[in-house]
Amino acid sequence: MIAVLAVYSAYSAAQPQAAESAEYYFLMGRYFEGAGKVDEAVEAFRKAIALAPASAEPLAELAALYARQDKAREALDAAEAALKVDSRNREANRVLGSVLAAYAEQHQKARPGDDPAAYPKRAMAALEIARGDGHGDLSIDLALARLYLDQERPSDAIPLLKRIVQEQPQYIDGSVMLAEALEATGRWGEAAESWSRVQEANRSPEVPARRASALINAKRPADAQAVLRDALTRSPNNIRLSFLMAQAQRDAGDLEGAEATARAVHAAHPEDARTTYLLGQMLEARDRHQEVVDLVKPEIARLRAANAKGSQVALLLATEGVALLQLKRNDEAVSALKEAVSLTPDDTSVLFQYGAALDRGGQPVEAEKTFRDVLKRDPLDAGALNYLGYMLAERGTSLDEAVDLIQRALKVDPDNPSFLDSLGWAYVQQGKLDLADPPLTSAAGRLPKNSVIQDHLGDLRLRQNRRADAIAAWERALAGDGESIDREKLRKKIDAAKKGK
Repeated sequence: MIAVLAVYSAYSAAQPQAAESAEYYFLMGRYFEGAGKVDEAVEAFRKAIALAPASAEPLAELAALYARQDKAREALDAAEAALKVDSRNREANRVLGSVLAAYAEQHQKARPGDDPAAYPKRAMAALEIARGDGHGDLSIDLALARLYLDQERPSDAIPLLKRIVQEQPQYIDGSVMLAEALEATGRWGEAAESWSRVQEANRSPEVPARRASALINAKRPADAQAVLRDALTRSPNNIRLSFLMAQAQRDAGDLEGAEATARAVHAAHPEDARTTYLLGQMLEARDRHQEVVDLVKPEIARLRAANAKGSQVALLLATEGVALLQLKRNDEAVSALKEAVSLTPDDTSVLFQYGAALDRGGQPVEAEKTFRDVLKRDPLDAGALNYLGYMLAERGTSLDEAVDLIQRALKVDPDNPSFLDSLGWAYVQQGKLDLADPPLTSAAGRLPKNSVIQDHLGDLRLRQNRRADAIAAWERALAGDGESIDREKLRKKIDAAKKGK
């Protein structure tokens, strides 16, 4: 109030003839609000508006006053009136954007006849103008970042949230939102750092779990294990932390340790279907497929007898189905996974496995339809993008679409060697050997024991007239994991290449 009076006194002293000007009433409006005289403030702003109809400032100030008094309808009316005078007025845009954002979050109407679904877009457009060069009010950045996240625009939210975290590090919710935005864009290492800042202020086991999960996705399983070991000392019975520990051990190549962790948590919580699933996953990682089937079958029967949730049964049916696929019991796998899909129709991970079972079971048309269904629900499912693209490449049909699908998968996971192999193979099928060479060479170098990839490289080298390199690649394929290859066919290719055919 003192500041307003000082400004007004200086103004009056300099221009005593302006006592009845718009500026006078504008300043009096601020003075009255500061004194708690809201009705007088409104009247003063209205007089300023009448005296200066070509100025947006009094209208914007009135809108801000109404907003501070929680009079949303009046605030919106005044802000919109100000923007008709000057569409770039930052204060009017701030009020409009902030009020609409608040109502959008509550899914409520600010005024009768409004469509709340239109609020987010209008709020974002207004707040983008209000923030100007981005060095102003942090509350604008926060409101705008929340809108971006709600509208699935995490990339746009990240720079705003970084500024908030930098300038207000004690605001933990800012670090949480930043971590989640980074996760949504696949920037897992940065997400883990953000969760680390959260962990300094929040000792809930949920936070190290989120941090460890980000580290696992960032392909840093050793760092994840360090975080989890510390968290498990404080929460030794936390199932999620144990799950993540087993996953981190598996990803680090410690399959024995991963199985031991899974067995321990399963022994501690034998009635929890999730622990059976975890143990099944760790056994699957050790190629003990029959043990997986033997483990989950009685548990599925128990859950059915207890009328357990369909999601719990589906989890184990999917586990059984994957193991049956590896045992080449394709019909049984399709049956198990089909039932799992019927129990959890919205679970795209189960639908993906069902598509794989259909493909291996010799039902390519149904498999393609299933993978397209996955992508319809989740266009960024990198596994489905790659699988469908590779299926098309293997058939030698729709090769342009195959390349497009695999490239989309690589945008999600740029360093995945299996995806690089798929892209290279699609290019080979197109006859574009120069484009096929870099991704196939990279994939083969990173997965030297993957028989399929080495086989693909051998085919490429033969078509490049590099027979010795082709033979070497095929020999690596024979010595590799042996999955999904025809050994007799490979030997014939090697013999033919050695004879110069």
